[in-house]
Formats: sequence, C-alpha cells, structure tokens
Amino acid sequence: MNSMNHDEMVARQVLILARQITRRRNQHLRNLELTTEQADALNFFASYPDSTVTTFKTRQGITHQTARLIVQRLATRGYVQLTASPNDGRAKQVTLTASGRAKREQLQQHGWQTSAQMFTDFNPEQQQLFLSLLQQANQNLESDEN
Repeated sequence: MNSMNHDEMVARQVLILARQITRRRNQHLRNLELTTEQADALNFFASYPDSTVTTFKTRQGITHQTARLIVQRLATRGYVQLTASPNDGRAKQVTLTASGRAKREQLQQHGWQTSAQMFTDFNPEQQQLFLSLLQQANQNLESDEN
C-alpha cells in the first residue's frame, strides 16, 4: 500500500470516528434538551468559575450578542446565575447553579460512557497509546497551520 492511500485511509477512519462521536453527543444533547452551544457554555463556566460573558465570548470566538443569548437561555432555564462582576460593574459574572452542575454532570457521564464503549477490548496500555498518538497527530496538524 503506498503512503498516499494509507494516509487517506487513516484520515477517513478518523473522520468516521469523529462523526460517530458527534452523532452520539448530539443525540445525548437532544435527550438533555440542550444545544451544542449551551453544553459548551456549561462546560466552560464549570471549568472557569466566575468568568464573565465577555471571557466566554473571547474563548469561544463568538460575538458578544451570541454569547449573551446562550448565557441568557441558560439563566432562563435555571442553569446559571448572573451577577455584576466585582471587577467591572458592567460585566456579568456567570456561575453555575446546583441545577446547572447536575446537568453538566450528565454531560460528563455521557462522555465517559462513550469513551468506555470506544475502548472496549483495549487494555490500559492500548488506551494510553491511542490517546498519545491522537494528541500527537492533532499537534502535528495544528503546528502545520501556523
């Protein structure tokens, strides 16, 4: 098998894997009645407590209006609470509520279940090798973009 065919086959398998993971995630989000953007926001504000809408906007690379709408929707549903930032009264600090933390926990559980299923019949060394190789492949592609 020449290198080109092999590269195409590897890329194709990675694409298939990505699609399967995305399909599972989308189905799970529908079951949780969340959009992808809302799930990303819950994960962000759980990982970076007391961040502002502006910080979220910048980290996600979205407009301020979009960030505000996502956060507002989460607040309406009781998943986050908005308070004036102690550093800047105009900025809104976002904090997960107990309900938001529970919803985030459901998101994480699904992620663990998907990983567990994906790694069925892999021993721990194979799992670690797979992860290391994926990280290296991603780094190679990222460095190629710069």
